[in-house]
Amino acid sequence: MFQNAAEILNLIVSAAVQWLFYRKPLPRDFVPKRILVVKLDHLGDVILATPVFSNLRQAYPNVELHALTGTWSRVVLERHPDVRTIFDYNSPAFSRTGQSTSLKQAFQLYRELRRQKYDLVVELRGDWRTTGFSLLRLTPHRLSRAALQIENKLRLARFSGTHETTRNLDLLRHAGIPTSIQTATFSVTTADEKWASDFFAIHKINKQYPLVAIHSGSPMPLKRWSPERYAELADWLIARKGTQILFVGVKDEVPIVTEIQRRMQGASINIAGETTLTQLASILHTCNVFIGNDSGPMHLAAAVGTPTIGLYGPGDPTRFAPIGVTCRTIRPKFDCPPCFGTTCRFGKKGCMSEIQVTDVIQVLEDARYLPSENRIG
Repeated sequence: MFQNAAEILNLIVSAAVQWLFYRKPLPRDFVPKRILVVKLDHLGDVILATPVFSNLRQAYPNVELHALTGTWSRVVLERHPDVRTIFDYNSPAFSRTGQSTSLKQAFQLYRELRRQKYDLVVELRGDWRTTGFSLLRLTPHRLSRAALQIENKLRLARFSGTHETTRNLDLLRHAGIPTSIQTATFSVTTADEKWASDFFAIHKINKQYPLVAIHSGSPMPLKRWSPERYAELADWLIARKGTQILFVGVKDEVPIVTEIQRRMQGASINIAGETTLTQLASILHTCNVFIGNDSGPMHLAAAVGTPTIGLYGPGDPTRFAPIGVTCRTIRPKFDCPPCFGTTCRFGKKGCMSEIQVTDVIQVLEDARYLPSENRIG
């Protein structure tokens, strides 16, 4: 509750800074040399923000694009072809693991950013410190999504859609910057593809048969589908579609995968905790389908172009769905408001328990992501 109150207060202060000190619109002949984009958020949210960089590059072909983000999301922007420089800042408001940037380090960061002499700061999501940077006149021009959010609440301006990517791009549109690029991206290089090919050879994965990646974890327990249902789905995929099953995730999620494999009849491969983010991206890029909970790996799969099925409970797919024509979402309780607690107000099992294995099978069949019948052996 305190965290929500602090975030709302920061939104209001950030909006006030925008209205008081950055009221003037961008000049018609605006040709910036350097732009800083601030996105202090989690992995999936940063992936959904990548179209902002693509559209800024298209609008200003000669600009230097810099980013301020958490170390956990740095690799996403390192792989973006339009981002030149990345500054690390682990906001206390968004750090899930590791040490947050200290006040002293934040002041040193401000001095470094000040030396860059930015023409524009695009603040997609910051905290009270980055708001302070703007208050100290880091740049002559600033675009604040916080201001647009409050204006939307007050009906002074309207978002053109609900999805996060749409809201990020609306910030550019309101400033007169075209936004023709809507798709999130994560670049997979030829070297990455070679690494994935070698990885498959080591793990004896035969690409003649469909490969399905499953991510069963999430930092929030309420966002996890049950191990027994993942096990049932995986066995169906093996028996009816002849697929190979690859479980992905971070090291902390290994026990969840182990429990699923214990319940399965068929064989599967567990690589949770064994890959970096770029290695995981190269693996997902070659998979036929990704199935998983609302999390960073789901957005990563969509960003590399893999057909993706996201399972949603307390999250809101209308706002945080993976982007792409081959992406699908499943959420059983449409009347259930998004929540971020540790327990579900509607029962111990939570709304993820409403998703049945047959629901996922139906989406797979309707989307025709896999052959109708392709048994191994």
